[in-house]
Amino acid sequence: MRAEGPLQRDPRRRGPAAAAFTGLLMTVCCVAGVTAQEALPPPDSSSAAPGNTLVPLPALFYQPETGTGFGGLATYYFRPGAAKGRSVPPSEFGGSAIYTTRKQILTSLSTRLYLSGGTLRLAGSVAFNKFPTKFWGIGNETPESAEEDYTPLTFAALAEGLREVRRGWYVGARLQVAHRTLREVSDSGQLVTGTVPGSADGRIVEGTLLVTWDTRDNTIYPTRGRYHQLGLLGAGAGLLSDFGYGGTRLDMRQYVSPVRRHVLAFRVLGDARTGTPPFELLPQLGGDVLLRGYYQGRFRDQVMVALQTEYRFPVIWRIGLVAFAEAGQVAPRLDGLALDAFKASLGGGLRFLLSPKEGLNVRADYGYGFDVKSGGFYLAIGEAF
Repeated sequence: MRAEGPLQRDPRRRGPAAAAFTGLLMTVCCVAGVTAQEALPPPDSSSAAPGNTLVPLPALFYQPETGTGFGGLATYYFRPGAAKGRSVPPSEFGGSAIYTTRKQILTSLSTRLYLSGGTLRLAGSVAFNKFPTKFWGIGNETPESAEEDYTPLTFAALAEGLREVRRGWYVGARLQVAHRTLREVSDSGQLVTGTVPGSADGRIVEGTLLVTWDTRDNTIYPTRGRYHQLGLLGAGAGLLSDFGYGGTRLDMRQYVSPVRRHVLAFRVLGDARTGTPPFELLPQLGGDVLLRGYYQGRFRDQVMVALQTEYRFPVIWRIGLVAFAEAGQVAPRLDGLALDAFKASLGGGLRFLLSPKEGLNVRADYGYGFDVKSGGFYLAIGEAF
């Protein structure tokens, strides 16, 4: 499961040493706790047998930034009902709670439901997070010397509903509400001056109209099909938001299986904002999902475009491998984008098939960012896209 809200931190993101230790612990627990069975290929939704699957995962790690952290994650997959002549993805409910010896807290509850034979899709989440992170400023060429630390304290909630209007086509809306307070801001950085647009504390209320075309054979581990989504979003006084802004987001994904159990995945992502959103909600690059190898939010601005491709294939038993290449850039306006301004990363990863019935993987990825000349190790549940 991945946090859905705009200001929600994903508690599964770890540093290299922490992720390695957590990965070992998770693998041991998963192998011991899952009923022994012959390794199976990730199924498509139409062939997955009905039933319930509980996936609990402990977390224990250490990082210089956090001290010792501990807690757990759990996801419960279920199918409320089948639909004659069509596949229905599994619904899910889950939560996470992480605490560190430096009093950092990350908690969330979320759900995703596929009702009425999959023609109605509902999602919701609530979260409370306190987690230190870094800021380099706004722009595509912010220097490493601009790095500063700050800690956001965030309460966030999300509700989303989509209705199928034609086979594979969904329309609906999303509402996100959050309150963000900046704590422990660096005394010598940009944020303490209050001159960074969108750095004031306040309430965020954002509404989004959504149009989705989804022909994937599996929502957890797609092997073929498309997922395209267009979102038109806005926030302002009319929604009781302290921030006023608008935006457009286009997410286009394609999945191809050239050889059985091998998957080529492609993604093109465009995101743009007008007005003054919180700087944390600006389109940005980095993290465990987009431009791995760059710190999350390393580059951010009003406009972002990114491209991703992955090759996913099995090796033996429940073990698989992935190779990926990614590129992206940010700019203050659309006309500021340039072919020679892309940031690039390359990497690969290991997959452990946690649930053969649902096709759910634990992934451990390493990505190298060429522009920052450094890499990052990421441990998460589910694929990047």
